[in-house]
Amino acid sequence: MKIYDEIEIIDLALKYKDILIMGDVQLGYEESMNKKGYLIPKFNLDEIIKRLDKIFSKVKVKKIIINGDIKHEFGEILKQEWNDVLKFIDYLLTKVKEIIFIKGNHDIALEPIARKRNIQIVEKYEIDNISILHGHKLLSDLRKIIIIGHEHPAVSFGEKKYEKYKCFLKGKFEKHTLIALPSFNFLTVGSDITKEQFLSPYLKESKIENFEVYAVEDKVYYFGKVKDLE
Repeated sequence: MKIYDEIEIIDLALKYKDILIMGDVQLGYEESMNKKGYLIPKFNLDEIIKRLDKIFSKVKVKKIIINGDIKHEFGEILKQEWNDVLKFIDYLLTKVKEIIFIKGNHDIALEPIARKRNIQIVEKYEIDNISILHGHKLLSDLRKIIIIGHEHPAVSFGEKKYEKYKCFLKGKFEKHTLIALPSFNFLTVGSDITKEQFLSPYLKESKIENFEVYAVEDKVYYFGKVKDLE
C-alpha cells in the first residue's frame, strides 16, 4: 500500500525505489530485561529474520536503512547485543548490497560492533526529497518528507481496546510531511497513540489528531485519521 507518492508500506517497513527502510529492532532487549529480573526468552532476532524473509520474498532492494535503536542497552554492549547485531548484519548482507545504520538514542555504544562489518553509522540519511532520521531530537535543514522511528506507534481497537497493533503514522510537521515507522521489535507492540504520551519531539509538536493511521496485521489496513479512532 502506498503511503506517499513513491513510498510504499511493505509489512512493517517502507520501500522507496531500491531502498528498504525499517527501525527500532532493539537487539539484545531480552538480555537487558533478564539482567533486571524479567525472564524473557530470546526470540526477537529469529522473529525479525522470519518477517524480513517474507518481505524479501515480495520485493528486491539494493540497500537497507535501519532507522535507529539497532541495539537496546544505552551505555554498554551486552553479549547478546554483540552477537545478535553481527548475525543481523550477516543476514542482511545476503539480501542487500549496502546497509546503513542511523544512530538512535539507544545506539551510544554501537560503533564497535558496526566496525566489525564496516557498516556506516549516520545521524540522518537523505535521498531526493526525503530525510530519514531516528526522531529522538530535532534536526535542522530537513527535506520535504521526514521519516522517523523512535516512537513505536501502535493503535488499539475493540470496546475495551484489548487488541493492539503496530501502525504507521502520516501527517504534517511544520511544512514537512512526517511519516513515523512502527518498531521492528517483536517483544513489544508499541505505544498506543490514542492514550499514551509521545516520545518524539516531531510528534509532540504536531497536530496528532490529523495524522493518518495505517495498521499492520495480516496486511495493511487504513483507518483514517487519529481523531476518528477516539
